[in-house]
Amino acid sequence: MKATCTTLAEEYTALRQATGLIHYEGAGLVKVTGLAAAAYLGRVGTRSVDFLLEGQSTSSLLLREDGTVIAEVLIHCLGGDYLVEIWPAQADSATAHLLAMADDSKDLQVEDVSAQHAVVALEGPASFKIAQKYLDFPVASLAYRSSTTTEWNGTAVTLSRTGLTGEYGYKFIVPAQVADALCAELRDLGAVPCGRDALDVCRMEVRFANLEQENTGDPVTPFDVGLQWMVDTGADFVGRAALEQLRDDEARRAPVCWVADADCAAVPASGTAIAVSDAEVGAVTHAVWSPSLERYIGTARVAPAVAASGQVFRLAGSEVAVRTVSAPFLTATSLDVPLD
Repeated sequence: MKATCTTLAEEYTALRQATGLIHYEGAGLVKVTGLAAAAYLGRVGTRSVDFLLEGQSTSSLLLREDGTVIAEVLIHCLGGDYLVEIWPAQADSATAHLLAMADDSKDLQVEDVSAQHAVVALEGPASFKIAQKYLDFPVASLAYRSSTTTEWNGTAVTLSRTGLTGEYGYKFIVPAQVADALCAELRDLGAVPCGRDALDVCRMEVRFANLEQENTGDPVTPFDVGLQWMVDTGADFVGRAALEQLRDDEARRAPVCWVADADCAAVPASGTAIAVSDAEVGAVTHAVWSPSLERYIGTARVAPAVAASGQVFRLAGSEVAVRTVSAPFLTATSLDVPLD
């Protein structure tokens, strides 16, 4: 997946004000079938899929036995079968894990179908206008985290309403051999090609956790990145015992969001210490420049005693102040755009 396709400014503007086109090159896709498919996914992931109806999707985490995160995945229910979609950066490790966790039961088949398909997405407040051209029913009827099968140029296409920016978002899962043709058509319809960097800024602004950026070089748990809401504590999944022990760790640092003062002249690097007076209380995990807020914004992990909104910290080695805020940093543009 490319970091940028044109310029960061152009791509950010498209995602926040018009329609961005993202080709998730390297995305992982794993098909899970058989009578034991739902039970398997409930065991390897932190959320049950028993409640999913055909055409519905849910997010889940894949954990190691020690409770650290391998990947965040999106699970699509295709009737009796399931399709697990994985972010490109975690695709190899997550796919290997899913295959290794499958048993030899005749009631379960787990297959890596990544090479056979491609994932192409539209995101932005105007993206629904293009998505409508591929549907034979009103686009407003396609609920968030749901999908449908449609036909494009004689090819079956799965179209889902999902995204990472907080704006309207739609993903096409298509045969790999037609992905370039579909991208060309979407560009002709006005979508601007966007890369990973613009997505990173937008997802930070609406506080969608970014596992590849927020790990600071070490494995993270759901608590470290604020993803504990994706853990079904009533389920029996891989890593549950470790998470129960970590939940009671009062010394564990907690994630916070922050906005830097206007005089912050450069993006704070991951690992930069933050302090109150001269006492170090945590470290920056990830930061980006927000064009909308005209500030550097980011996340940090800090001591539990100061993990609250409205706290003022100082970046170590400087006089730059950062103030903790409640997420999200901004309201997505699409909230003011009706689907019609």
